[in-house]
Amino acid sequence: MRAPAAQLRPLRRREGDSPGSAPPWGGERAELIRELARRAGSMPVIIAACLVVAAFSLLTPSTPTYDPWAWIMWGREIAHLDLVTEGGPSWKPLPIFFTVPFSFFGDHTAAYLWLVIARAGGLLACVMTFRLARRLIGGGWYGILAGTFAALALFSSFKYVRDAALGNSEALLAALVLWAFERHLDGRRDHALYLAFAGALLRPEVWPFLGLYGLWLWFAEPWLRARLVILGALVPALWFLPEWWGSGDPFRAGARANNPNPGSAAFAEHPALELVSRFRKVVIAPVKVGIIIGTVYAFYMWIRHRGREAETVVVALGGLAWFLLVAGMTEAGFAGNQRYLIVTTAAVCVLGGLGAARVLQGVGWLGSRAFGSEHAGALTAVAAFFLSLAVFSPFIVEKADNTGRVSGGLRHEAQLWHDLKAMIKEVGGRDRIKACGTAYSGPFQTQMVAYELHLHGIDIGWAVTPAPGAVFRTRTVPDGPLVTKPTDDRFRLVATTGKWRLLTAPTEGAVGSCPRAGPDAPTAPRLPAPPS
Repeated sequence: MRAPAAQLRPLRRREGDSPGSAPPWGGERAELIRELARRAGSMPVIIAACLVVAAFSLLTPSTPTYDPWAWIMWGREIAHLDLVTEGGPSWKPLPIFFTVPFSFFGDHTAAYLWLVIARAGGLLACVMTFRLARRLIGGGWYGILAGTFAALALFSSFKYVRDAALGNSEALLAALVLWAFERHLDGRRDHALYLAFAGALLRPEVWPFLGLYGLWLWFAEPWLRARLVILGALVPALWFLPEWWGSGDPFRAGARANNPNPGSAAFAEHPALELVSRFRKVVIAPVKVGIIIGTVYAFYMWIRHRGREAETVVVALGGLAWFLLVAGMTEAGFAGNQRYLIVTTAAVCVLGGLGAARVLQGVGWLGSRAFGSEHAGALTAVAAFFLSLAVFSPFIVEKADNTGRVSGGLRHEAQLWHDLKAMIKEVGGRDRIKACGTAYSGPFQTQMVAYELHLHGIDIGWAVTPAPGAVFRTRTVPDGPLVTKPTDDRFRLVATTGKWRLLTAPTEGAVGSCPRAGPDAPTAPRLPAPPS
């Protein structure tokens, strides 16, 4: 850990670890406490704790969402040597390293195991944000405050909890990037390389950063050259070869990513500007103030004092570079979803935490100068902290009030999976439904339906529903419309289970196991109005 050179001189205080400053309760006990704290802060313990908390989170309503369902399904298909990636989202290599072995634990357990990994990644990203902000401020109480502010800013950022809870991988990516940067600062460039490589298996935006870092390592750390060559070859191999196997087109993932869903920033008149507008809403106003202060302070110190705060400047420039890369890709027609900016989000949260701590440092320094006592300065900083909480309380309360809506959405998606399994069981199992012909669902439910029916994603239709077949209808969001709408009047209601309706249109005159309804059954009944 670097020396706290960036702290204001009158407030530079150590935490009781300097020679001759043993606490009154005895040196041996203080040493034991420090050793326990050191072990608790080790990465194996932190990762284990994140996994345990993530596992306990499964006690709440839990389900994967669209992309994770595909990764879980592809893991099962690879285990059975039957990979078909058509009809799904873009291929990602890293999740497959988990979902293939998870598939041997059974269909439902595999899905929950991936959720544990994704949610643990979200928790780890918050921990790494805390560690980095604390390190950059120089430790001490101000470091703890900076880290806490930064971690809370990330945790409360736009859709962060929702995305991690539903199994998306962006929060895990943030954890890997922040951990790689920490390992680089520690001098473990080999560890930083491995972690950056893992990140490159989650999003292609990592590739140029990994390439530049690899080029620097080639000259700075010659002993890593063999590993650089191996990892450099593995990145394209793991992205393109499985896609070639699964779809016949090694570049299908890029084509799929360049076909965004409606509402994407790519459809705006100026996609990059639209991305900027949306990104302004990622964090609340107090964090934005901290970002400005933390960034200005870092650049001022870097220019004025010949490189001081260089690590903070790298965080700011790295976050900006990531944003510009995603903005450029959005201009080129890629989706530009908000979660793709997760690395920039993590960077600005670190800067926001630093800025908040710098303000308190400055207030404490002014208090010590005004009252001639460091103790008075510390009390002044504490008073400023509680005053800032009162000033910014409306923004904090507004963010807290959003938890009900987020948890409601998570419960809705979890109920969809639960009710889908119940419906399939109610009508006699997936083989009876597959006997009807082609299966159809809403566009965002295709992967879940395919997974439960043991079909490939491409086998589930949604745009049009020609008979014979079976149609699964539900609401994508609690107060949304029913999807998908049958386009053939021969479909009749067979079963109603929770949030799902099943309609079938068997082959005329055929005698089989497909669930059938009478000719007078409704074609597309209305669901009850959602509760207010």
